[in-house]
Amino acid sequence: MEVAMANPQILLCTVGTGDVGKLNETLLEPLKKSIRKGEWERVILLPSQLTVENAGLLKVQLQDLPIIPRPLPRPGIEDDFDACFAHFDCVLEELRLAGANPKSILVDITRGTKAMSAALALAAINHDLPLIRYIFGKRDDRGMVKAGTEVVGEFRTTVATSRKRLDDAYRFFLHGNFAAVLDILPDPANFSVAFWPVELAATTGFARGLAAFYAAWDRLDYVTAQQTVLPPHGERPSRWSDLIPSPAVRGWVAALAEPVPEAPADCARHLRLLVADLLANGERRLRDHQFEDAVLRAYRVLELVGQIRLADQGLLSDSLPPDHPTVKKFQEELIKKNSTPLGEKEGKLVAAREQVARLLKRLGDPLATRMIELASEGVVTAKSRNNSALIHGFKATGGSDPQPLQTLYARLQQLLIDDSGPAALERLATARSLNFAMN
Repeated sequence: MEVAMANPQILLCTVGTGDVGKLNETLLEPLKKSIRKGEWERVILLPSQLTVENAGLLKVQLQDLPIIPRPLPRPGIEDDFDACFAHFDCVLEELRLAGANPKSILVDITRGTKAMSAALALAAINHDLPLIRYIFGKRDDRGMVKAGTEVVGEFRTTVATSRKRLDDAYRFFLHGNFAAVLDILPDPANFSVAFWPVELAATTGFARGLAAFYAAWDRLDYVTAQQTVLPPHGERPSRWSDLIPSPAVRGWVAALAEPVPEAPADCARHLRLLVADLLANGERRLRDHQFEDAVLRAYRVLELVGQIRLADQGLLSDSLPPDHPTVKKFQEELIKKNSTPLGEKEGKLVAAREQVARLLKRLGDPLATRMIELASEGVVTAKSRNNSALIHGFKATGGSDPQPLQTLYARLQQLLIDDSGPAALERLATARSLNFAMN
């Protein structure tokens, strides 16, 4: 839906030298023509040190307007693009920090050196200003605009600013910030063509579709990810095309979206996908220094390995048969030693993480002892999860140093490999494909 462009209230103009012999015709009158076109809360003049006097003349001739000169800070930098940009960008930033909306600011880049004009235009795009003003007209034999023929034109910057935003979105995407992509890119089904070019609609919609798929996968919402339909990416391939999920990735997410099977053997196969995905998810939390979240995922990975290996033996940790010989004997031992017994639910017994590992030890599982030790090994342990502020505790347990958690995750990876061999590495490779920052 087309939305009318808001009227700007702040005008910024570069100020040049004009023809010294015809200062009024070649500089002052054209600038006054631009300034008189609009109703301004303030007009900010941007002269060089060489043209400060010209800005002063304008202020005298336009005493009915709130004119503020902001000259370049040093003599001789009017041809230094970087120096000009730094000054103009700072002026615009001050306006933005004071509450000015980009739509309320207009820049006129007509006068001044080429470096000043280019710098102001780029600063305007940097601050997402939707319009730029430029004075043009009929030209004489020297290629100069003839005095009195000037036309004040305003041109949209939407293609430039939208492409810049797409560039920002791409960088966010590669670092796994998929939510930011959805925040900064408009929904093509709903956006205003006044502020987003129609020629970028296909790329924008495609980028948002990719972000929606990967964001859902990253937050473990496999069903939503599996149901996400990617829109067409336009006639021409783009760098976003390289981010299309492969058939293997689509299959991986679809498998994770399936309900957990009830049969123990099928359940174990499904959970081996989930444990690899959680390990990779935890590595991304660790990458982003979200250490508490990484601790929680480490604990769950360790817990899942126990549940998987118990399922291999035909037992599910949340519905253990009380008459199973080993289960029955284990429950009796727990009660006899005044340890916390297995829980009860609908006539079945329920085992917590440590109880699962101890039960596996009695069933002869070769990884059981390591699973018990892993919970308490290292500076930051999987068991730290219990004391985290996110669970039962009152402070962070993950610390601020990534190295101990990296060690823990390396041990957990080895546990997955020892559980199912090379197949674990294949599953991890698929799960880790979501970490574009490392690919």
